[in-house]
Amino acid sequence: MALPIARSRDEAHLYLDLHPCERCHRSDVDWQDALTHDDGAPARRYFGVCPGCGEQREFTFRLPEKPALPGPDDLVFFGGPEHSQLFDAGEWRMIADAAIQEGSAPSDSHTRDERRRAFALGVAALGEVLKFIPEGVDAVPESAFWTPHGRAAYEENPRRFERGYLTRWLETFQDEMTARFRD
Repeated sequence: MALPIARSRDEAHLYLDLHPCERCHRSDVDWQDALTHDDGAPARRYFGVCPGCGEQREFTFRLPEKPALPGPDDLVFFGGPEHSQLFDAGEWRMIADAAIQEGSAPSDSHTRDERRRAFALGVAALGEVLKFIPEGVDAVPESAFWTPHGRAAYEENPRRFERGYLTRWLETFQDEMTARFRD
């Protein structure tokens, strides 16, 4: 079975951050990485030692056949036009909600740069949800929710996964980010 594809460094690191150590639940590993292969396909191996319990940790992801490159203004870049294999549509929505909330936090809780990066992550994650909607379809298909958390996010409010709803919120948060974090 082929490894899942991590479309970018940001997507791989988000996955690492959201999959803490099974033994002690810490996620602040000083990750090292190296190129490798999976049945002849290029891959990247992430490895490190959990600072909480000393557990050796390792994840390996295939690299995309045609890597997409971030634009000059992208603070966070998860990949090209194809949807993620690491996170389902519901997980991306939960990531977006949490990151935008963190980016909107009072200024005494995080630095301006931390809030700006969190907000940018949230906006990018919201854009990732839209990548699951096929051309000519008005909502994320149910097949795009393959994890229990993602499925629960969908069942809580399916409307949050409609193209029009997502597009309006993405535009709103892009505008808000521009207004909040003008240099």
